[in-house]
Amino acid sequence: MKAIVFESERVPGQSAPEILPGLAHLQLTEVPTPDLPDESWVVVRSKIAGICGSDLGFLQGKPMPAAEPYFQLPIIPGHELFGEVAAVGKRVKNIHVGQRVSVDPSLGCRERGFRQLCQQCRTGNPGICEHLAEGRLKPGILIGTCRDTGGGWGEYFVAPSLRLHALPDKIDDDEASLLEPFAVCLRAVLNHPPLKKELVVVLGAGTIGLMNIAALKAVEPSCRVACVAKYPFQAQLARTLGADHIIDAQKDDVMESVAALAQTKVHKLSHGGALLAGGARIVYDTITSSTTINQALRMTRGQGFVVILGLAALPEEVDWTPIWLKEITVVGSLTYGTEAFRGKRADTFARAVDFLARRRADLTPIKPRKYPLERYRQALTEAASKKTSGAVKVSFAL
Repeated sequence: MKAIVFESERVPGQSAPEILPGLAHLQLTEVPTPDLPDESWVVVRSKIAGICGSDLGFLQGKPMPAAEPYFQLPIIPGHELFGEVAAVGKRVKNIHVGQRVSVDPSLGCRERGFRQLCQQCRTGNPGICEHLAEGRLKPGILIGTCRDTGGGWGEYFVAPSLRLHALPDKIDDDEASLLEPFAVCLRAVLNHPPLKKELVVVLGAGTIGLMNIAALKAVEPSCRVACVAKYPFQAQLARTLGADHIIDAQKDDVMESVAALAQTKVHKLSHGGALLAGGARIVYDTITSSTTINQALRMTRGQGFVVILGLAALPEEVDWTPIWLKEITVVGSLTYGTEAFRGKRADTFARAVDFLARRRADLTPIKPRKYPLERYRQALTEAASKKTSGAVKVSFAL
């Protein structure tokens, strides 16, 4: 099968732009279709596979030291998975060849062959499984980051049948390809839900920022979402998906704007920036640069929550003072699991599919810009260059 492989060493003859040095480590080549780890797994033919911010982070060489045990090259990237079932193991039931499926790419204890589940997997959190570097599979948090499973940037990958979610016809292919990032945001929102008519701030209007808005409005339609957007095309989509207030990251004073919405006082700081006396109870940071982390911490009210949805790594010059000054809780959120909503616990992906099927959430305004695998260099460069490309979501169509 054809696949884009992320090699540990630079591929001879490959060049790379300064903004994306990892391009020199990619090559489109023929590789074997991955083997089924056991007969409860299936082979899926990838149809549309998104390029995620985490994929770009790895290709940009973003330092994430603590992730090292779970990232072992070479791999076939692509964890935003949508496709058709191509073959099923002998123990697979209720799934048939040709079925359209979204795939939860989690690789926890069950997928790794452990009969005794770790504490996290027992409580429905396979994304933070304690055995992500062990078991019958090579290290990797997700399908698309594990050498043994393949990923969406190849023609085929393998997945455990228990992680497949059949899709109704009313969810079209483009929207189906966005289910994984929507599930990421839905988990973050369900674990830190807004109150009725509450002001919530979302920093960033890339794919995750936009999905965050959609998830907030799906969970609590009456909440007031203020989105900080950098580019006009992002701001327009943010409004379409339900943002009540748009703050222009390049033209507006972000802290002053949030203070006005939260009806609180602004304290200017001698070293630059500002601190809000009050602020929003929940702030979602989908960018996690030094600038946005500082903004998030300083605009969150006392005993509020900063939810980190971007790949925070080693940001410099972050002022952590508000954490103790205001007793703020900083929470990370990365994947999916099971969460409560209206008193009922359910799988994140199953709930995400249900929300889309019932039009409680509508992701159709986001149209992925799709490229064949053969044009991967152009696709990845555009995904990494939003300012010039105007791309909200770039994906591979296979």
